Amino acid sequence: MTQQPLLHSFEIIVPGSISNLGPGLDTLAVAVELYLRLRVEVLPSQANGLEFNLQDLDLVGENRIEQAFRAVASQDGAVLPDVRVRVWSDIPLRAGLGSSGAATVAGLKLYEALARARPVDEWLSIATLIEGHPDNAAAALLGGITTSCQHEDGRVTARAWRWPAAIRAVVAIPALPLETAVARRVLPAAVSLKDAIFNVQRMALLLRALESGAYEDLREALRDRWHQPHRQPLVPGLAEALALEHPSLLGVCLSGAGPSVVALAAQDEAEIAELLAGVYRRLGIACQVRTLAAAREGARLEPVRIAESL
Repeated sequence: MTQQPLLHSFEIIVPGSISNLGPGLDTLAVAVELYLRLRVEVLPSQANGLEFNLQDLDLVGENRIEQAFRAVASQDGAVLPDVRVRVWSDIPLRAGLGSSGAATVAGLKLYEALARARPVDEWLSIATLIEGHPDNAAAALLGGITTSCQHEDGRVTARAWRWPAAIRAVVAIPALPLETAVARRVLPAAVSLKDAIFNVQRMALLLRALESGAYEDLREALRDRWHQPHRQPLVPGLAEALALEHPSLLGVCLSGAGPSVVALAAQDEAEIAELLAGVYRRLGIACQVRTLAAAREGARLEPVRIAESL
């Protein structure tokens, strides 16, 4: 079969993310240096065709990149070129590190590259319709630490700022995949006034601590009563990780819906990593521990020379 000539080629690079950060359920997220990468080859034919080649990815369920792309394409009714897409990802699947949000944003950015640009808040509103919550998509789009606000009409406003460069996330990723939908089903439909005040106080303290450098406040600021206690039975090791003590340990929280657990540290990251790894060794659970910096930049498109894509 004769291969069609390429019109052009480009890459889309999207970071993963740690969402919630304790009390900030469906609101706060920080982009991290784990990346979803798409190498896109645009062909001359105009048939809205998408051909995916997933490089070393064990996809379970729908392809969220394609789902997001086709959702916008059908809405706009645009005629688009055929494309071949190769996909690589450092972001573990079903681990609470924003793999779904990154894939949704990648699909939207793919459409934008082939059709037309839209304001970021518009893309985020579409991503929220697909994802069901805005936090991971906001971090994937904007980079840094983000806060998201969903309006009553469905629109989403998100704002980003720089995560403190001194703070690293030591992330324990146990070999126990957990579907976000399962982790959301255990959440209560309502919370008490006491618990609502508890979380609002700590979220305000968290934001001020990150802004001011009062990192000694982070352990208390990362506490939560809205989602972590309800998800704890689904996440072996969470209770033990939350109880860890070390002079350099700033605080611990669940990453997204889990099962990954995050410890924040500004020094002695190797010692913190060993503490976390020890939790899972004692439980007999295979676990990978990674130390991650925040990603300053959100989703981006980079051109690729045709010779590189052949």
